[in-house]
Amino acid sequence: MPKGEIVAIKFRSRESGTVSICRADARLQSELPELALPPMNEAARAAFMAVLEYEAPPANGSLADFLALAEARGFSAHPADWIPDFKLPGRHPRLYQPWVDWLSEHGLTSFHEANTLSEANWDRWKPNPRLKAFHDLIREDQDAAFDLLRRVGPSQPASTRLALLSQIDAGGSFNGNYPRQVPLLKYFLNDRSAKIRDVAREKLANMNGLETEEAHAAELAKHIKVAGGTVTYKIAPELHTHPFWVNWCCTTFDALAEALGLRPQELARQSDLEVLGFLFMHLVATTGDVETRSIVASRMLDTAPPEQLPLSLLGGVARPLWERGLRATFKSNYWNVVQEFLGPETGTLNALQMRELACFDSLKGSVIMELETGKLPVNISYDPLRAVALSVDKAAAEEVLEEALSLGMKIDNPRLTMLKFNLAL
Repeated sequence: MPKGEIVAIKFRSRESGTVSICRADARLQSELPELALPPMNEAARAAFMAVLEYEAPPANGSLADFLALAEARGFSAHPADWIPDFKLPGRHPRLYQPWVDWLSEHGLTSFHEANTLSEANWDRWKPNPRLKAFHDLIREDQDAAFDLLRRVGPSQPASTRLALLSQIDAGGSFNGNYPRQVPLLKYFLNDRSAKIRDVAREKLANMNGLETEEAHAAELAKHIKVAGGTVTYKIAPELHTHPFWVNWCCTTFDALAEALGLRPQELARQSDLEVLGFLFMHLVATTGDVETRSIVASRMLDTAPPEQLPLSLLGGVARPLWERGLRATFKSNYWNVVQEFLGPETGTLNALQMRELACFDSLKGSVIMELETGKLPVNISYDPLRAVALSVDKAAAEEVLEEALSLGMKIDNPRLTMLKFNLAL
């Protein structure tokens, strides 16, 4: 058993009341496994602590922005400053998964949904967290979930097997099952429990014979026409309605193209993006074919506002198209979309790029408003000083800091914590 302990430090936030941040004491720091990246230096740690104290993040996911900036610069948090709190909602960054699993494996935290579920630790979970973890594993890596089910399922009591079967569903997207889940359901048709076999049959029967992505594509093709170089609904749906929801959720872009007698690239060029709507865009965004996504992304960048551009469209596309997509996000009213788009390149925008950001346009007025009226931004996360700091490089961050000070902001103003953190990394 480890000799170290987890220490909870309380912070007071103007937005979320009192919150606790978990840290490792001196002994536990030496016992935790090393992460893939080294911890921040002392200056960055001090700046990180200031951010924690100012923002008092109420959930693991609320730290994602500044932990992502640190990771992009090649650093992790020091365990003396922060470790993921298993009692808080929200996902921690994957970089910290070794800590999360080690703490549970060594008895310092209970096994919870953020842990990695495995055959080795199966019996150490309480039933409800284990079911949630199994449900998440089905969504994130169904092959791994199926392999785990085949390994541990036969030795479990019928009640546990039935509970596992209950987790095989569409996860709230609709009431039913995806075609990709059919192999898992059919696995339970051979269960030794008649009740479990009946439930599996019922789930399959509720799919109404549509057990493949191709079958759902064929259903959609009945309502879509290809004419005059355009692919659109035969009868346009009413505004804000989404007919054939389950069919859209249960097929793929390639399957739909084949059902319509088109090559995927032809469907990408000819589709009526506005009428077919966001469910069609979901098929585009999830296809592995870069050429298909590039075609649709180029079309959207010509006409659609940045808020409607799915970021996953541009994964792996040619750099010029990626940069065009990045520039489109600069004017989004959702300021954090820039950082999300940058991903591992967050914190790299130069000063010229920074001056194109919508949040930069609001920066001067926000600083002046606070100085003149004492009025703060609506919330901490929607502060232009913070949004800029999360996206720009050190030289640009230094320019912003100098501008804020020249306007009359004091160097110890807590709104500058994220800028200082950027500069310290």
